[in-house]
Formats: sequence, C-alpha cells, structure tokens
Amino acid sequence: MRAIENSEIDSNQVCQNITRGEYQEDEVINSLRILGIQGRWDEVWNVSHALGVEISWIQDAEGTVFVDLGSSGEVRLSAPIGAVLPFRLWIHTHPWTAYWSFTDRTALRNFAGLLEVAIVLGNDHWKRSRCRLKMGEKLPDGIEDPLNMWTEEEIQNYPVISEVTV
Repeated sequence: MRAIENSEIDSNQVCQNITRGEYQEDEVINSLRILGIQGRWDEVWNVSHALGVEISWIQDAEGTVFVDLGSSGEVRLSAPIGAVLPFRLWIHTHPWTAYWSFTDRTALRNFAGLLEVAIVLGNDHWKRSRCRLKMGEKLPDGIEDPLNMWTEEEIQNYPVISEVTV
C-alpha cells in the first residue's frame, strides 16, 4: 500500500489524455484508485468530469479499493469480489452538484450498518453522511427506516475531510 500512497499521478495529464481520447480505461481506474488513496478528491472529480461519467470509489475494512465507472447520470456498483466488511468509505461523483439523489438514498438505506462514511463529490464542493449504525447492530427501537441512521450534513468546499483514515 505504501508504494501506491507515494505514486505520482498527474491528474491534469490524465484529463488531457481523456480529452484527446488517448487513454486506457484500466489506467484511468488505477489513477482514480491512487488519487483517492492520496485524498485528492477534487482531482477525482476532475477526472470524472473529463470522462463525462460518474464514478464510484469504495474502500473496504482492510483498505482495498474498488472503482467503478458509470454513465453521465449514474454509476452502478459492481460486486466488490473479495471485499471485507464493513466498507469504510464510499465516494462517488455527480456531474456538477453534490447532493443525495434518490438512487444515493436507496444505497445509503441498503448499506446502513455495512458502510461507515459516504461522500458525494461536486465540481467545487462535497457532501458527507456518516452512519450511526455499526455492523451487526439492529435498528434502534422506534426507527423503521435505515436511512434515518445516516447524518444529514451541510455541503462543504474542498478539501474533503472524510474522518476516515484512507
């Protein structure tokens, strides 16, 4: 992991290569993985924007990272084969504005207790939610919707503070 943390990625060059159509998808995915591990989330959004797609970046309990590329309107998570629960951090991008879409809220509802922190990235800002339900816990009495276990936090400007050590 230390080698990845110290890898040098020039996100501007990655974006230029994308714009010129001179890139390989697996190289872009690896660049996104490294940029995320390094906490360079604004650059992750820039690469996503250059691609014209939403991306998903998720880290499991052991620090393994899984990256998916979507479409301009959504990204579907591939089954992260070999992942260890709980997921520590899920970051995904929106084309411009960071907000919890219907699809995002459904994901938060379904992953309550399996995911610790979720963040959506926008062009110059981000939005975070933290799950108050720990893995293996049941919903507290009186709470029927797992979505209610997620915090509602204000939009923030970059840099991102995930409160999870990546």
